[in-house]
Parts: sequence; structure tokens; C-alpha cells
Amino acid sequence: MDTIVFLITISAGALVVRYKERLRFFATARPSSSRVLVDQVLGLSRLELPEGWRQARDLNETAGIEAIHALYGRHVIVISDAIEDFVPEMTVYEHSVNTRAELTNNIRLISCSGPERRIIGGCESVQYEIEGFFQQTRIKYLHTTVAGRRAFHQVLAWATRSRYDRAAFDDLLNGFSEQPAGRDADRSTTPAEPIHVVAHSQYEIH
Repeated sequence: MDTIVFLITISAGALVVRYKERLRFFATARPSSSRVLVDQVLGLSRLELPEGWRQARDLNETAGIEAIHALYGRHVIVISDAIEDFVPEMTVYEHSVNTRAELTNNIRLISCSGPERRIIGGCESVQYEIEGFFQQTRIKYLHTTVAGRRAFHQVLAWATRSRYDRAAFDDLLNGFSEQPAGRDADRSTTPAEPIHVVAHSQYEIH
């Protein structure tokens, strides 16, 4: 009798272990909905956030996606412009020039390096690193323009000079993709409790 009870206990324990392993598999296979942000303005882009990042609000009034890594004081916004709003000849480089001009007009520019070409979310992209003073604070930006099929996407990531980490921002960009059109698009996947940041200009830094 004791032997039977012992065997039953082992079998139950094995089932619990297998159940926990399955839970871990599904937890890692499917990203948490609180870490997947979808463009709420035009439904054109999607960003899966790495660990530590959370949705933010009020970083930029025209951004479809906003996020912050509060521990390291890092920020990112995504502004998507529908491709149909431009002349057919518009290139990713020209779009980058226009949006970078908006940024540099709002800071005291120190340096700008680039372009660097990269494939992001299966799309051609160009990147620039920009450094300057904003309201007496030295800020470094990673300015990325992604040429999607539906839109040009400006992905602007920044932090103070001491907290800027190019590798961390490139890792963040690995989670970017253009949102498909039609039934496959989903605007409902956003965190329930975003962080609110009060801003007073298009590129306000905190």
C-alpha cells in the first residue's frame, strides 16, 4: 500500500512539473499584451517592448506610440506618416531629412553622425545619432526612419548623454514592425495603465 501511494505521489509530482513547463513555454512564446503597443492614431505601426519598458503618454502629441524605460530615463516615440500623403518619388532619405530638421530646430545642435543603413521589420531604414542641448540638458538621440509599404515611420529614441545606450535602443528597434492593413490590424493591444509624462513641446525631454 505504501508503495502504491509513493508511486501516485511521484506521478502527481511529474504532472505538476510538466504543467509548469508548459506554462513557462506559453509565457515565453507569447509576449505580454502590456509590452506590445499598436499605433492608436492611424494603426500603421507596432512595437514590442523589451523588458523594463512601458507605455507612456504626452511625450509627443502626434506620436502613435510612446514608451519609457523609467529606471534608465530612456524614451521612444513613433510617428507614422501614410505613404499616400507624399509624392511617389519620396525616399526614406528625404523623409529623414525633413523630420531631422524638425528635431534639430528645437535643440542647440552639438553633433550629428550618419546615415547608417539597416533593415528593421523587413523594411529599409536609415539611422542618425544626434546630440544637442535642450533646455540646458545634454541629450542624445537615435533618429530612425523606416520606409514601410504603408507609411514612413519616424522612430525617435533618446536619453540624457550619460544614460544613452545605443545597444539598448537598437534592441528596442528589433521589436518594431509595420502594422498590416485590414482585418489583421489590431489597435486594442495596449497596456491598461500607461505612464503619463507632461510635455510642452514636440520634443520635450524629461
